[in-house]
Amino acid sequence: MEKYKKLICPLFFVLICTTSSAQGPFDSSLQQAVSVYNTVAGVNSHLYNGTAYTDYDHRIKGDPFFASTYFADGSIIYDGIFYAHVQMFYDLLHDDVVIKNYNGLPLVLVKDKISSFNFAGARFVRLVADSAEAGSKINGFFQVLFDRDIKLFAKRKKEVIEKINLQFSETYFNQSNAYFILNNGIFYPVSDKRSVLYAMKDKRSQVNKFLHDNKIKFKTNTEADLVRACSYYASLTNSK
Repeated sequence: MEKYKKLICPLFFVLICTTSSAQGPFDSSLQQAVSVYNTVAGVNSHLYNGTAYTDYDHRIKGDPFFASTYFADGSIIYDGIFYAHVQMFYDLLHDDVVIKNYNGLPLVLVKDKISSFNFAGARFVRLVADSAEAGSKINGFFQVLFDRDIKLFAKRKKEVIEKINLQFSETYFNQSNAYFILNNGIFYPVSDKRSVLYAMKDKRSQVNKFLHDNKIKFKTNTEADLVRACSYYASLTNSK
């Protein structure tokens, strides 16, 4: 099954109108259609560029969205242009940013044109980088958790899990989170004390003492502990 179906953007009407003048009822109707489109789309017309969104199977328990939110107010930098107050949602299953089109239908934006977006109280940036330290290619949208000389990112993902036994079967969305520190131009995957100290190896002894003194173990509150570690590391860097 195709994930997306092509969306024909009505902007082609605009191109027609620029090369022809109103000669009859058809041309008059065409100009009226363009006028309606421009009125509805307004300043966001450049943003409406993508493919139609295919909804998920609602028999699956849960949802594929970030923050369990469908359309909500957000902002985005798309193709170098900032747009505020955009109705949007973030599909973690396919790593897609989806907006409400001028006609009210969901539209999947082109990933390569998205620099960053803010949604549901979180800031996301698109990262594309090869990192030997990370062991894989950094590619996609990452939530910014800490942003100073050292940076901390979270990669949010959802996948469909199917459990089958003799009595029943269950299908549901399951979320996983992976964390990366960007330090001195290198991405490091982090999840525990050892990996954090490796990412901060130039300040290893000070960070190790801080973690020990504050009983930070990255187990029950991994994300908050990673932010605390990065904040402390940044304070050492800025104290020079």
